[in-house]
Formats: sequence, structure tokens, C-alpha cells
Amino acid sequence: MNYIYDIYLNFNDVALDFFEWNKNDKLTHLKKIPIIKISKEDFKIICYHKFKIDINILNRIKDKTEIWKSKNNIKYCCLFCCDSAILCVKFNKKGISEKKSFLFVDEELEILDSINTFNKEKINYKILRNDKLLFKTRLQLEKDRFIKEKIKNIKNDELKYIYYECFNKYSNKDKMILDINNMNKNGIQYENLYNILKLISTIKK
Repeated sequence: MNYIYDIYLNFNDVALDFFEWNKNDKLTHLKKIPIIKISKEDFKIICYHKFKIDINILNRIKDKTEIWKSKNNIKYCCLFCCDSAILCVKFNKKGISEKKSFLFVDEELEILDSINTFNKEKINYKILRNDKLLFKTRLQLEKDRFIKEKIKNIKNDELKYIYYECFNKYSNKDKMILDINNMNKNGIQYENLYNILKLISTIKK
């Protein structure tokens, strides 16, 4: 097993590009982590899908990832790389991917330079589904979460106001919530909805 030392990771449900990391994100400083080199085709698949690895790989990486200034290891975790990119994945005890992280650009480039001689492995995995909200930016993800949370707890009079501003009509509560949830998330209406909810939240403070 090959290892990489002293790197920072930003674990999320989906892997976020470095330029989308926020200064308030909680980074994980790893002391040591195993790395497995795979084909570019396999790498692309595991980057953007929830997947399950076989028991052999799970046993190989068990308790091998160490955190700086902590006595606890990450139970199941490793880096996957191809010739041009690196991804870190945390797994549960069943071998199902749970959290992912890309790396700082400078750390990634340094590691890629050092693994030219590594042999590629053919890993066995099962695709479970696409990663949720796959091609959205960090800002889009945050907008979606904000709108979902606000609509869930919104008062009826505020809902009517928002619905009318977006659709220029009224309806019953269930229909209004359904229509809002089914909005085109790349459209002008959705952006207007976000701005109205932000304004309401600001006024309440």
C-alpha cells in the first residue's frame, strides 16, 4: 500500500472544487492516508457517483488514515488518483462512499508529480446513484438549502405574498409549496424567490 502524508481535506457530501471552499469550512488535516491509482475512466465515475467498493479494498484501507493531533484514525478512507487528478473518499463499514474531498491545488500537483511510477489498479465497485446536485456550484447549493429551509417554516401570509410575487396568482397552501419546490432552479423566478426570502429574513432580524 502506498501512502501520502500531510494534506488538508474539505469533506462534503459531494466533492467541491478548491475554488468553492469557504474560509469557514472545517478542514481535516491528515497525517497519513493510503492512495490507490486507478484508470481515468474509473476515476471520473467515482468522482460523480455514490458507489460501493468491495470488501478487499475496504479491508486494505481500514484504520490506515491518521489525523494530525488526534489519537483517532478515520476508519475507512483513502485517496484515489489517476494521472491528472486526486479524490479522497470516506466510506462507511459497508463500503459505501459517504464523504468526498478534492485537495488544495498545490498539494495535488506535488502528489501527482510523485506518483508517476505507481501502477494502476483495477478496482471493483458498484455504482449506486449519481451524486446529488452534481453540477451545481457551492453558491447554488447554499441557495437551495436556504430556500428549502425557509419554505419549510414559512408563515401562511408570507407564503401567499411570495407565491403571488413569483406566479402572479394565489392557490391553496399545498399547491403553492408544490409549485415553489418544482420551480426551474436556473430560472429568473427562482432567483427572485431567493431574493425575497433573503429580504424577509433580514427584516425579521
